[in-house]
Amino acid sequence: MNCLYGGLMFSAIEFFISEAWTGFRRSGIMSLVSIGTITVSLVIFGAFLIAVLNLGSIVSTIGSRMEVIAYVDKDLTDHDASIIKAKLSIMGVEKVEYVPKDAAWESFSENFASGVNLKKVISKNPLPNTFIITVRNSDLVPAVASEVSNIPDIDEVRYSGKLVERISIFAHAVRLGGLILVILLSFATLLIVVNTIRLTVLARETDIYIMRLVGATDSFIKWPFIIEGVIIGILGSVFSICILLYI
Repeated sequence: MNCLYGGLMFSAIEFFISEAWTGFRRSGIMSLVSIGTITVSLVIFGAFLIAVLNLGSIVSTIGSRMEVIAYVDKDLTDHDASIIKAKLSIMGVEKVEYVPKDAAWESFSENFASGVNLKKVISKNPLPNTFIITVRNSDLVPAVASEVSNIPDIDEVRYSGKLVERISIFAHAVRLGGLILVILLSFATLLIVVNTIRLTVLARETDIYIMRLVGATDSFIKWPFIIEGVIIGILGSVFSICILLYI
């Protein structure tokens, strides 16, 4: 009995798939229009989603590269510099780079002197020893700067406070706006896909009417259309994925 029931189920599934494929080929233009509509909708949705994710990633990357600059006016030995560097490795700090004032003066003289020999004009190096502190997150920059300024050996702390604040606000706006737009676009894409499948069903209204006249049940009528919709959806999604991967 179970074997007979299983055989009937397999035959029914085979019949539904065969009918779905026949209907798909019979309404060729309508099927191609449906696939094209789904492909375009998913490409627009996917491209926008990728753009939002990449923009958020770029903003986060820019924010994570914000630096706090700490200056020490007194002369430092390598041992003194290593001690201060250890003190600067506080929570939220990703990396601390030490630039001795002699190296900073040499670099400044070469890059910003515009052909003038500054060593002849200025006898004493006016630049301080510099510690470049890379912060993990732009939101942590003010707190890190405040904590660094309280370290006794540090004479001055500088950071782009307004720029950090603007980047942080922009990052939050991008995430919130992107989330809202993705939700709206998801809903719009769903409506387009549903209406496209519905148009395909309406185009086969005569076939459905004839099948009802001969006594076909609702499930018998619906399953070929469901499978046909799955085929159209899979083809549309495959094409859209290929296009998104290419671009």
